[in-house]
This record gives sequence, structure tokens and C-alpha cells, in this order.
Amino acid sequence: MQEGLSIGDAESIALRPDRRSFGTALAGTVALIALSVLILGWVLGIDAFRRIAPGYPAMVPATAADILLGSIGALALYRRAARWIILTAASAIVVLVIVNLNTPLLPAEYRSRDGMSVASMLAALLLATGLAMRSFRIHGVAIICTTLASALISVCLIGYLFDAQDLFDNPVYTKMALHTAIAYLALHGSLLLSEPGKGWIGVLLGPETGSQMARRVLPVIIAATLVFCMFTKRAVETHYMTVGFRLALLTYLIIAAAAVAVIGFAYLANLAERRSVAAEADYIKSELRRKEMELAAERAQKVEALGLLVAGVAHDFNNTLSVVLGNLELMEANPDAEQRQGYLAESIAAANRAALLTQQLLAYGRKSRLSPRLVRMDDALDPALTMFRRVCPASIEISRDLAFGEAVVRLDAVAFQQAVLNILINARDAIEGGGTITVIGRAGPMTAQDVAGIGGTDTLAPGAYATITVRDTGVGMDPDTARRAAEPFFTTKQSGSGTGLGLSTVSGFCRQSGGGMRIESSPGHGTDVILAFPVVERPKDEDLPTEVATTRHVACGGILVVDDDEPVHRVIANQLELDGHSVRVAGDAEEALALLREGLRPELVIADIIMPGAMQGYDLAARIRQRYPGLPVLLMSGYDSAANREKLATIGDVPFLQKPINLGVLRAAVRQALGEPDQGAGA
Repeated sequence: MQEGLSIGDAESIALRPDRRSFGTALAGTVALIALSVLILGWVLGIDAFRRIAPGYPAMVPATAADILLGSIGALALYRRAARWIILTAASAIVVLVIVNLNTPLLPAEYRSRDGMSVASMLAALLLATGLAMRSFRIHGVAIICTTLASALISVCLIGYLFDAQDLFDNPVYTKMALHTAIAYLALHGSLLLSEPGKGWIGVLLGPETGSQMARRVLPVIIAATLVFCMFTKRAVETHYMTVGFRLALLTYLIIAAAAVAVIGFAYLANLAERRSVAAEADYIKSELRRKEMELAAERAQKVEALGLLVAGVAHDFNNTLSVVLGNLELMEANPDAEQRQGYLAESIAAANRAALLTQQLLAYGRKSRLSPRLVRMDDALDPALTMFRRVCPASIEISRDLAFGEAVVRLDAVAFQQAVLNILINARDAIEGGGTITVIGRAGPMTAQDVAGIGGTDTLAPGAYATITVRDTGVGMDPDTARRAAEPFFTTKQSGSGTGLGLSTVSGFCRQSGGGMRIESSPGHGTDVILAFPVVERPKDEDLPTEVATTRHVACGGILVVDDDEPVHRVIANQLELDGHSVRVAGDAEEALALLREGLRPELVIADIIMPGAMQGYDLAARIRQRYPGLPVLLMSGYDSAANREKLATIGDVPFLQKPINLGVLRAAVRQALGEPDQGAGA
């Protein structure tokens, strides 16, 4: 169906060829009637063609000529002929009517009983006016003329049907032949069908429910009225009923016929509507079933992905725990100090790998804690490219095509550099032998079509974005592999060569930063990985941040550690005591508040966010800020949800540490919270 058309419009368009054919056939039939009257009736003298039956008026030559000219004009309208043809036919009709008024175009012997009636002349003039108006597309006037002519002629036809001699004694209809009335009515009907969408004929022929009902009801009402009137006429002729009784019965029968027709077709319309409602209900049910099946399939896919995720996590964590436990057992069994130091280093390295795996999982799920800041794209990208050059073989050429301009984005620069490095390493591994890796950077407006597919299941809004495209000349991927490339633990590398979390982590980071990632690839033609981040307008009074160096600093001061997990708070307390801090420990927020009420005044409170009881870490931080202003609070958690971030935002800027906490990170955070100078940086 053509776009922009309603169902009703389409049905109307579909019906027009039939209406056009019927209208053309009517005009052609009327032309044949007029020619038969002129040639067979008046030229050859066959009286049956001049008048329908003896005693009936004849169709005179002027009337037949007018009807023939009107048929030619109607056919010209249907054929979309030149306007001058239609106007010539209309003008000729008017001329014939005027000439016939002065001198009847009829043999003298027929003038006493036959001639052109007033109704015929009016019908001819209305026909000429309607043709002229239609040629100039003045549809309103044309429809009025045709409607008036049809009404005028219909009265004559009904008079013939009832043999109403009184009607033909009227000067308007005297001498109007039966086939004249039929020809004029058919000709004007043809003109109405030439414009099926205009005026009352458009309402009657429309595809809507009201038009359909009108087309069904009107024939019943018209036919019933004619039948009842003929029955009443017969009763009058046979003196079967009195005048009043006949009038009452006729009135009732007409009303009854109209009521039956309306109620009957209303029932049919209601029945059709009920069927339509039932069909719509069935459609809605089928749509619901389809959606349920889609949801079930989606759940099955999620379960499959979760199974892959659990299997991958279990595999990597079991390997990590094997290294940690094995080295700790070796430390316990081996008294050699030098070898024990090696076992310790292996355990720490394995634990750090486990922490990195956790961060990757959180990044994939968009739950990792990021520290977004305003950064220039060039400044954020350069460190990743510099680092990659150190691990990229000489056989692979690295090409840069960066045009970010002064574009500024808000993201975690360290996480961004790790994401870009992951993609570059994947591109390196995809190139067999020699090849090229091209890094393309652009910034500018992107339409809805440009950002399509970049946000994954999310939809990115059109706007200004900075995009980084990493293009390699490697082996490429088939569509199925490209589609699954960002799934967790999906990898095409050999066993032990990768965790399968690289691209999934990058995708999670991009989405968490308000952007997205898209992969475009085909076998043998390399791969394009596109990252997009929304460009932000930096306020004039906001400067871009600069990196601050962090060094180890040992300070003395009392610190309160609040955590319900005993091994965790014991490790943190030992780490702090190693640097010379005095440490008190509380198992939950209520215990910590009780210690403060008893008079404990630490220099710093370090609290876990998620703890048993009604009061959580952010509640504790809010209470401390309210009751003990000036006492710094540092929060930590192994899982940072969006809900926690929203609650933290309500109490102000509170420093946060992501578990597991590296000793160096803990020292730097404590030093910053205590407001102590960076002695290492000044040395």
C-alpha cells in the first residue's frame, strides 16, 4: 500500500476504475440512444424509436442532439480530452436550446403534439453548465447543476411509473418523452461518477461504514416506497379503501420500511463490528503469545550467557585460587626466606589478577566504579597509543588519523586507556604476519542513523559525539562471530591466550560512560571497532584536571574501621597499623556511632557501604557529617550499585574505594582524607 494512505483511501482508489468504466458505459449507451432516435427515428421514420409506445410523447431531434452532445462532453471528460472539446459540446447544447425556442427543429406535422418540454430544456442547460464547470474544475457548482437536473427528471420518471396524467398536464413536463427522461438521468449519473469523491456522491460511494450502510439502506427504502405507493394507487383505482385509511396505511408502510431497513443494517453493522473486535482481540492475544515466546527466547539466551559467565568466572577464579593457595602452602612448608619471598610475590600477583577480573566483570555489567572527569580526547588517547607501541611488533604499522579538535568528553581516563589498549591488542592478534592498524578519531554531530547499533540494546540519542575507530587489516570475522564478539568469555583465541572479557569490558565501559561500541567486520577484510562518547560543553570557569602524583606516606593518627567482615577489617587494620596508625574496629554502623558517643574522636572513619542492620555506610557517613562536622569519612565496597551512587550523591562528595584495595591505593586515600601534604612529590 502506498505510504501515507489510509485503508479507506486505498479502497476508494481501488474502486475508481470500476466507477470510471461504468460512467463511460453510461455515457456511451446514452449516445447510442440519441443516435438511434436521430437516424432510425427521424431520418428513417421508424416511429418506435421516436416514441416508446403510441400515445407517448416523442424525443424530438433537438433533444436527441442535446443528449448526443452531452454524451460527447461526458466521454471527453472521462478521456481527459482537451478542454475546448468539452466547452464546444456545452456551447452547442445552449445554442440548440435557444434556436429551438425560436423555431422548433421539428417537421411541421409533429409540432402540434410533440416538442421540447420545459423540463428537457432545463435539463439540457444544466447539463451544459455542469460540463463547463467540470472543465474548469469548479466542482461545487457542477455537482449542484447535476443534482438539480437529476431531481427534475426523477419526478418525470416516477410520473411515468404511476401513469400520472396530471403530471404531464403540467407545462414543465408536457411533451417530455420517457426515453428522454431515462437518457438525461443516465447522462447526469455518468457526470456524477466522473467525480466519485466529491459532494454527496462522494459520501454515498465512500469506503467508510456510514457510506456502506447508506448504499444498503437507500435501495431498500426507495424500492419499498415505490411498491407501497403502487399498491396504494391500485387500491385507489379499485375503491378498496377510503382516502384517509389509504393515506394512514401508506404512511405506516413507508415508516416501517425505513425502520426495518435501518434496524436490519444496523444489526449487520453491529455484527461486523463485533467480528472486528473479536478479530482484534485474537490479534492482541497472538501478539501477546508472540511476545511471550520472544521473552522466553530472550530469557533462554540470558541463561545461556549466564552459564558461560559462571563457567568462565569459575575457571579463572579457580586458577587464581590455585596459585594463591599453592604459594601460601609452599610458604608454610618451606623455611627458606628467599623462596618464601618468591611465593609471596606469586600470591600477590595472582590476587591482583583476580581483582582485575572482578573489575572487568563489573565493567561489563556497568557496575564498576568510575571516576569520570573532563578530558580532551587527544590527551586521553595518547598514553594508550604510546603504551601499545611498546608491545606492537615492527611488522605492524600503526597509523594515526586524529581530528578531534578541542572536543572534550567526560570519562574515566584510566579506564578509557585500558579499553583502547584492549582493542589495539585484539587488532594486533588478528593480523597474521604484517599489516596496518589505523586509529581514526573524529568529533562532530551524529544523526540517528549514524548512532544506530552503537549503544547495543540501548539507543543513543543523536547529538555531538567523539568517535575512535580502530581499523585493522587482519583476518576479519564472519557476521555471527562479530555479533558475539562482545559477549563475556567468548573468544576465538587459543585456550590460555585470552579470557574473553576484553571486548565485553570495553562495551560495558562505553555504555557506562554514556556512549557505545560497534563492530564492523567481514572475513578477509579486517575489522573496525568503533567507540563513541558524547561530547560535552565545558563551562568557561571549569578547568581540565591534571594528574596528581601519589607516593607512599606514613602518618600517625587514630582511624576507626567499620566493617562486618572480620577478615577484611583485620587486614585493613593491619595495613594501617603497618604505617603507624592507631586503629579501632567496629562491626556495624550502630557500634561505630556508640563508640563516637562514648567519646572516641578518630581522625578518620573508613566504613563499608553494605553492612547488616538498617543503617548502611552512606547512612553512617550522613550521621557523622551532621553530628561531628570536620570528621572525614572514607567509604568502601566490593560492589557499587547505581542506587548506592544516588544515595551517596545526596550527602556530598565522599571518597570511595573499590575492594579489593591495594595497599598503595589505601595509603594514598588515607593521606588525602587526612589532608596531609605529598612529601614524596616535593622531594
